[in-house]
Amino acid sequence: MSSIFNRKGRLSLLLVAVIALVIQGSIGGSSHVAQAADNVINAKDLGVKPNSNSSQSREIQNALKYFYDRGTEGTVYFPAGTYLVDDSIRLYAGVSLNGDGMGKTIFKKTGSKNQYVIGNPILRNNSDRLDVKLSNLTIDADRANREARGESQVGGMIIDVAVSHLTLDRVEISDTTIGALLRRTRDSEITNSRFDQNNGHAIATGHESYPAGEFRNVKITNNQITNSGGGSGINLSRATYTTVTGNQIINKTHQSDGYAGIRIPNSGAHNTVNNNVIENYPRGIFVLTGATDNNVYKNTIKNASLQGLLVQSDGNTFTDNEFFQTNSSLNPDTIIRLANANNNKIIGNEMTTYSGFSNIGIRVTDSSSNEIKDNITDTSGKSVSIEGGSNNVNKGNRNR
Repeated sequence: MSSIFNRKGRLSLLLVAVIALVIQGSIGGSSHVAQAADNVINAKDLGVKPNSNSSQSREIQNALKYFYDRGTEGTVYFPAGTYLVDDSIRLYAGVSLNGDGMGKTIFKKTGSKNQYVIGNPILRNNSDRLDVKLSNLTIDADRANREARGESQVGGMIIDVAVSHLTLDRVEISDTTIGALLRRTRDSEITNSRFDQNNGHAIATGHESYPAGEFRNVKITNNQITNSGGGSGINLSRATYTTVTGNQIINKTHQSDGYAGIRIPNSGAHNTVNNNVIENYPRGIFVLTGATDNNVYKNTIKNASLQGLLVQSDGNTFTDNEFFQTNSSLNPDTIIRLANANNNKIIGNEMTTYSGFSNIGIRVTDSSSNEIKDNITDTSGKSVSIEGGSNNVNKGNRNR
């Protein structure tokens, strides 16, 4: 009796194996399909060649379409190596990209086309939901070498269509004009990533053509922004309800423009900026006309050349920020400056300056109804100077 059951068991297993082979053959018959049960495909199995001397743009697009064309979500894995791209890589809704690490898996710009390395995505069914994660890879626009060869210089990543649910995690974007230009992105995250040698904004949002709030509810956290040749580290144009926290925005040397480590222009509103470190920018934080209800607190700003904080807008709160002005070769006109700025709160901020610093600690010009309270300045000059305007509160401030 037991031998009969054993024969039946073997026949059942054989039948299961045959069915599996039939199913595999019906969806393409390629060996890599069987390996995709967990919805991860190796790009090499789809014809992408790392370390090739020719552009892999077309092959990468075909690899990303693998899941998209089947109507399923998945991840395309790119092993370590350099992947040259001429045409922009267009992301596909529901298809993520994962590599072997920053500096190991590299998408590098090649050719003469004036296109970002990563371009506008392909969405599905008129939905703006992208559901894409980029992780463990480098986007290299090769800007310096292209400039030396007289070729067009491009950015790392541009998305100017409306999208949601995009994640950049452990992504390096280097040697670009603008690093990541995300004009109409919401409900997304940029985290644990690195932006290096950008000659424009490292992270830029919004555009004058779009209303405020097209970029909203994005978390920008724990990123490193280094060695900028110009622009701001994070430029929150028209951004709303966005959180910028825990970022290290540090230049080795000062750039010659008037940008800032973090800049909020063009009606950026209801944003939270906290616990960031900003060093060697012309301005640490710059909040421009029209930006309102932004909460800026517990940031550390080191060695600004123009101002540590410049406010030209109404209704914002700046509390418990620390300013270190220890480079005596720099000569900012003041540490905190309000100019044509009303109804702001400047409370509990603290300054440490080099010996002999004599410029104004907090300067307020043509501004009204601001609360300037309980700040600690550090200057042999004037601690707080209020010039013009009305109904400003100057209370509890002290000089070291």
